Amino acid sequence: MNMAGIMVLGTDTDVGKTYVSCCILQSLVQRGIRVGAYKPVASGAPSREQSDGYQLWLASGQRGSLDEVNPQRFLAPLAPPMAAEREGKQVSDSCILEGAHHWRAHCDFLLVEGAGGLFSPMSWTMTNASLALALKFPIVLVSANRLGVVNQVLTTLEATKSLGLEVRCVVLNAVAKEADPSTETNLRMLQAFLGRHPVPPTVLVLDHRSKQFEPTAPPWENL
Repeated sequence: MNMAGIMVLGTDTDVGKTYVSCCILQSLVQRGIRVGAYKPVASGAPSREQSDGYQLWLASGQRGSLDEVNPQRFLAPLAPPMAAEREGKQVSDSCILEGAHHWRAHCDFLLVEGAGGLFSPMSWTMTNASLALALKFPIVLVSANRLGVVNQVLTTLEATKSLGLEVRCVVLNAVAKEADPSTETNLRMLQAFLGRHPVPPTVLVLDHRSKQFEPTAPPWENL
């Protein structure tokens, strides 16, 4: 699919993908970029106003309709195909791809937020990796800045490399107000290993509830 954009994925669930996505969207909107937000599949939100899609829609400047931002929503806090099954439904692969294709004519840059990590299932046949490959988008990898993050990031990087996907930016996100001791050392440890990569991704550290994303930071610096 020939369009400009990024895909935001996590190293785990509840690492702050939506929060980071909203920060990025808001920074792009402030620069006057006609940005679109797309959450193909979501589950676990008790109402529209509490859904990830709704937050992304607000952050994008309310571009498009909520159904265009998040066309497939399910109530149960389970993987999307299981949440859909609870409602007697099935996640549509064609809807996932058609929903992304729709945005080509309605934005200059599309931010896609996946559902979980690289190999988390979006449907019974598609993972986040499947969509990233179809879109050919670089990845922003969001990880919780806590003990174990170095392993999670490096494992995901090896997996994306094997698939031919590019992780352009890693966000170490402080998901909790009270940081664990590893927070002080995770960045230095991670950079030591990333330095062995031919083209290492940029690493950004996001403090708890901070919105301090530099507008010129990768992966959106060339817009």
